[in-house]
Amino acid sequence: MDVEAPPRRRLAIVLAVAVTLVGGVIAMGFAHAWGHETTDDAFVEGHLTLVGAQVSGRVIELAVTEHQAVKASDVLVRLDPAELDARVAKARADLDAAVNRQRSASAAAAAADAEGRMASAELRSAEQEAARAHSLFDAGVASQQQLDDATARLDSARARVSSLASRADAERAVLGSDAPVRQAEAALRSAELDLAHATIVAPFDGTVGRKSVEVGTLVQPGQPLLSLASDEPPWVMANFKETQIPKMRPGAPAELRVDAYPGVVWKGHVESIAPATGAKYALLPPDNATGNFTKVVQRVPVKIALDGPAEGSDAPEAALLVGLSVEARVDVRH
Repeated sequence: MDVEAPPRRRLAIVLAVAVTLVGGVIAMGFAHAWGHETTDDAFVEGHLTLVGAQVSGRVIELAVTEHQAVKASDVLVRLDPAELDARVAKARADLDAAVNRQRSASAAAAAADAEGRMASAELRSAEQEAARAHSLFDAGVASQQQLDDATARLDSARARVSSLASRADAERAVLGSDAPVRQAEAALRSAELDLAHATIVAPFDGTVGRKSVEVGTLVQPGQPLLSLASDEPPWVMANFKETQIPKMRPGAPAELRVDAYPGVVWKGHVESIAPATGAKYALLPPDNATGNFTKVVQRVPVKIALDGPAEGSDAPEAALLVGLSVEARVDVRH
């Protein structure tokens, strides 16, 4: 009995130490899991836009190919400008005509004023002649015919003065309203803008994605022609369950693992938490007040900014592509 005791005692000590270590590891694992929230419903996001046509026309040049890098203002697509050039020429002619009408009205108003001054002088002369005719008629020197002629000339002079004054007022009214000129100027600017839109350029630095247009295609305003991914750094959009976010705050550190690069860990931090669940952003949000209600755990979008690869992780040479699957782990102990 005494000989076998020491080995048994040593075995008990080893077992006790092993149980203690395993228990500690398990306890640390539980503690670590308790302070973190994880989801695999996460994806790489970035600025991706559809570049479309703003005017109608036929494509005469496709200046880029799929997956080509471009800079802001680089030409992507050119439309046939012939019809748009004609619109600009017509709008410019309409503006010239409106300006000429304004100038003609100004000249007509000046001529009416000059004729009005002459008519006023003639009116004064007719008034004096009519007064003399009345005096001579009263004295029995002039005949009734002479008096009637003098009175008729006076009435004619008064009518001419009134007519010229009205004509001058009408011409000045045309001058007082420059609406036709401003309208023609606006039409010209619109036509020039449409002509400029015949050349479709890149709105920012990026890479051309899928294109859905070829030379000869007749496009309409608003029709998407190609997609363009921005060169700005991407981020991760993680959709956590509603039960996972009560302790989550902006600034909380995060670890990110991208399925495309196993073994590589990225560091990041929570940038913002959406003000509504993802279901509320759907085209047709669910209405729980209708039909039979089935409770479903909702997902809340959380934007996670990338801070770079973790220490010891080799970052891939290729950039993180928009849409890649990610496993996100957020430390909620902070």
